Amino acid sequence: MEFMMWATRSMHIFSAVVWLGGLLYMGGILYPVLRYEQLTTSIQYVRIERRFSGFVWMCVWTSVITGVLLTLFSHRFVFGQYRSEWDYLLLAKEILYVLMMGIAVSGTSIVKRMESIAGSAEAGGTREDLIIQHQKMLRRRRTSLALGIITLLVSTRMVVL
Repeated sequence: MEFMMWATRSMHIFSAVVWLGGLLYMGGILYPVLRYEQLTTSIQYVRIERRFSGFVWMCVWTSVITGVLLTLFSHRFVFGQYRSEWDYLLLAKEILYVLMMGIAVSGTSIVKRMESIAGSAEAGGTREDLIIQHQKMLRRRRTSLALGIITLLVSTRMVVL
């Protein structure tokens, strides 16, 4: 049982690090380069967003499954009872995670819109529509990154307790 908990905890931490690392890479390295090269309205950018969307969902589901397992097998967790700071931090972490999942769902729908815009044969307004969708995606990624950092800080406090 000890090995299973260790493996589950490792997978949980790894998926969180990969998710946040991906957001940092996209926001700190890839987007500035694409913006400088004026490629934020290109089909290549849309393809990158599609690939990253799959990457995010892989991390989301890994985090969900391992998080539920870690919670259920924790000696501190009692369903529906909030007796300690750890319990309240767990609740805060779950709420933050649900918000991040909502942003991931929204981001996936934006990517689908971007694909349909990029795939359309209409010449009028396509570039402007892609710019609008790109701006929406950037706002969601920044929000998700901020929530991820807050979640990481909450998780760190939970470990200390």
